[in-house]
Amino acid sequence: MAEATQPRRALFRYQAVESATGRIRTGEQDGESAYAVRASLRRIGLEVQHLVDVTPGKGTSSGWLRPLIAARDARRRRLHQTAKADLCDGLATLIQAGIPVEQAVSSLASSQARPAAEQRLLRALRDRLREGTPFAAACEDHPGWFDRFDVALLDAGQRAGELASTLLNLAQHHHRAGAFGQKIFVALAYPAVLVAAGLAALVFMSFQTLPQLVTMIEQGRHQPPVLTTTVIALGQGLATWWPVVIAGGMAAIVGLRRLFHRVPPESRLGQWLHGNPLARMMGRVRVAHLAAALARLRRAGTPLAEALVIVADTINDRAVRALILQAVEAIRRGEDLSTVIAGSRLLDPEFAQLLHLGERSGELTEMLERIAERYQRSADRAGDRLAAVLGPAAIIILAALIGTLVMAAVLPLMQLGDLV
Repeated sequence: MAEATQPRRALFRYQAVESATGRIRTGEQDGESAYAVRASLRRIGLEVQHLVDVTPGKGTSSGWLRPLIAARDARRRRLHQTAKADLCDGLATLIQAGIPVEQAVSSLASSQARPAAEQRLLRALRDRLREGTPFAAACEDHPGWFDRFDVALLDAGQRAGELASTLLNLAQHHHRAGAFGQKIFVALAYPAVLVAAGLAALVFMSFQTLPQLVTMIEQGRHQPPVLTTTVIALGQGLATWWPVVIAGGMAAIVGLRRLFHRVPPESRLGQWLHGNPLARMMGRVRVAHLAAALARLRRAGTPLAEALVIVADTINDRAVRALILQAVEAIRRGEDLSTVIAGSRLLDPEFAQLLHLGERSGELTEMLERIAERYQRSADRAGDRLAAVLGPAAIIILAALIGTLVMAAVLPLMQLGDLV
């Protein structure tokens, strides 16, 4: 008789805080996954701060590569967000129908209607489940699809015997986040297409029509219009130096993002950077994401400090991530979350006030859910207003560009008419 396949175990090095004394403890612990090790250490009174896989023989990336790998995985998760929501919803439907999780995953993996990337993921999950690996630990092996928040929520739901409802909550969470991202993408895509069409017309006329008119005027020993020569130089320069233009634009975006994070909100420049409509909308999206994630982890039984550590890994904004980790340290010292949030201008001050009310009433989880709903509705309204403004603005820009091209062509024709 063949021996049962044993789940693969890994070795982790940890740094943790003793709940009773507050002392820092370090050591090594083996387990099937990082979350299994966290749960094991939590049972003996240790709250893990840092956990690193140090399994002998396992390939580990160099320190300078880790940020690049983390950024790549984060980008993949954003691309897979809508697909992940659909995947979780499908699994929840099958599990609610009484199908075991392994059979549910196998059933979805055999569907030829799903994209190849989803089929590869599902087959990998199916193989890990057949080895006896818990579903959350199997998902943890795919950081390009699942982050720490997903894995923590699935782990808690599986331990509580509520995996189906947890998958539904996860599907709703990612569907809402993905829908907002798609709304912004659509709002920006239409203006971008219009502007790109105008620039293409600019480049075409700067090489084909306008140079011929300028040549005819110069042959008549007259000075061509300044507008015409300027348009020709701009179009030809854009066609020649477009890689530099794109690189400069990307560098400008990166520079503005760094400036946004470094400039104090109290300064005059900071008030403009943090107070413009786009920044306010993204701030409300950030608060909605933070509140919804914390509420779901709290519902799953995760302590507030550990929930904040998990959510911090899902936040791209370094300043906000540092604030969340600062709040973790404050909570472990016995302070309130609202106190730390109120002392910073990175998040909406009203958010801190609502948190304070939830902490005083003892209904922090319910308050977080209401905050998430309220800020998400506000962000959706702001996104609709942005989409309504960008379309006409792009049409105005395109009309101005086309009008400039027409004038650049008409002025030489008028000059030629005078020569005849």
